[in-house]
Amino acid sequence: MVCGSFGLCGGCSLKQEDYAAQMELKRAKVKALLEPFYSGDISLTPSPDKEYFRNKIELSFCRQVVWSEPYGKKKKIVRDKTKPLEFENTLGFRMKGRWDRCVNIENCLLYEPNLSVFLKEVRLWAEREVLSFYDQRAHTGLLRNLILRRGVNTGEGMAVLITTSAFDASGFAEILAKFYPSYHFLTAVNDGVSDGAGIKDIKVVKGSGVIREKLFESNREIVFEISPQSFFQTNTKAANLIYKKVAEKLSALKPSVMYDLYGGAGSFSLCCAPYVGKSLCVESVPSAVNNGVKNAQINNINNVSFFCSTTEEFLTKQKLSAYNSVIVLDPPRSGVHPSACKTILNSGAENILYISCNPVTLAENLKTLCAKYNVVNAECFDFFPHSDHIETLAELKLK
Repeated sequence: MVCGSFGLCGGCSLKQEDYAAQMELKRAKVKALLEPFYSGDISLTPSPDKEYFRNKIELSFCRQVVWSEPYGKKKKIVRDKTKPLEFENTLGFRMKGRWDRCVNIENCLLYEPNLSVFLKEVRLWAEREVLSFYDQRAHTGLLRNLILRRGVNTGEGMAVLITTSAFDASGFAEILAKFYPSYHFLTAVNDGVSDGAGIKDIKVVKGSGVIREKLFESNREIVFEISPQSFFQTNTKAANLIYKKVAEKLSALKPSVMYDLYGGAGSFSLCCAPYVGKSLCVESVPSAVNNGVKNAQINNINNVSFFCSTTEEFLTKQKLSAYNSVIVLDPPRSGVHPSACKTILNSGAENILYISCNPVTLAENLKTLCAKYNVVNAECFDFFPHSDHIETLAELKLK
C-alpha cells in the first residue's frame, strides 16, 4: 500500500526507500556521530513489524485554511487576498513542519488496518452533528484530539476523545464500538491554548481507565498497566528486544545496585529485577512514577524503589555507589542533563548502559563521559520504520 500523504504528513520521512536502505541510512548516521568515540561495528536490529507497528497514536482535529496547492510544492503559499478565506476540517497527523495544520489520514500503515475507515466514519459523524474542529490559530472549536492505544500482546485497547469542554460523546461511542468493540472509551478536556497544556476531567465512558500490555523476558511475562497519559514505548515488539538485551547484560554483571535514571514507569527496572540486588528508578513525571509502583505490585517485584525527581536533582542528594553498580540511562531526546552527566562521569561506576533515542545528543554526552569511560559496544534497534528515528544502545566501561 502506498500512502498518499507521504511528503505532507509528519509521520514518515523515509517511506520512499525500501526497508534495507532505510536501515543502512540510519546505521550510517549513528556510525558517523559515534566515530570519535567508537570504531567498532554497529549492528542494527530491524523492527519485527514494518507496518502497523505502533501501539499508540495521537491525532488532531484541525480547522484550517484551504490551500490551493499542497504544502511543499512552493516554499511560500500565495493566496488571492481579494477573496475570503475558505476553511476545511481535517482529522489526522500534523503536517510536516507545521503546528497549525493536519493531513487527513487515508491509507496509514502505522497503527492498524481499520484506522483509515474508522477515521472516515468519525469525520462523517462530526459533519452530521455539526461539531466544530479546533482552530490552532483562533483557539476555537470543540473537537481537539484523539488518542488510540492498544496492547499488542494482550489485545486490549483504549480511545480517549479530547475536547475543549465536556459534551455528549455517545455518537462517537457508537462508531468506536463498530470498529473496535473491545476498546475502553474515555473522554477528557483540554481547554488550554496549547495541545501540551495537558488533559483534565478524564471520564470513563465504557470499560476501564487502563489497559494492560505484556513484555517477555527469558521465561517471564511482565505485565504493565497503561493509563491514558502513561509512557510506554510505541513499538512493543521492537522495545521488547532492547529490554531483553539490557536484561541479558545485567544478568551477566549481577550488580548489587542498578541506577535506572530517566526511568519512566520502570520498564528496565522491572525487566532486570531478577538480576540485580536492588534498583533505584528515578523519574520526574509523577504519573509515570505511580504507574511504576503499581506495575511492580502487579508483578510481585519488591526490589525496585521509585523516586519522583529529575535525575540531576536526585544526583545532588544521593551519592552513586561505585561498588558493583550499573547505571542505566534512558533520557529524552534532549539527552542527559549536563550537571547529571558530570556527576555520572565522576561516580566511579564500572558500567554504564546508555539507551538513546537521539544519536546527536548521545554523541554530545559522550564528549563528557569518554573522559573516563570507553565505549565498548554500540548497537541500534529500529523502533520507527519509515522514519529517520533510531534507538541506540551504547555500553560504556570505566577506563
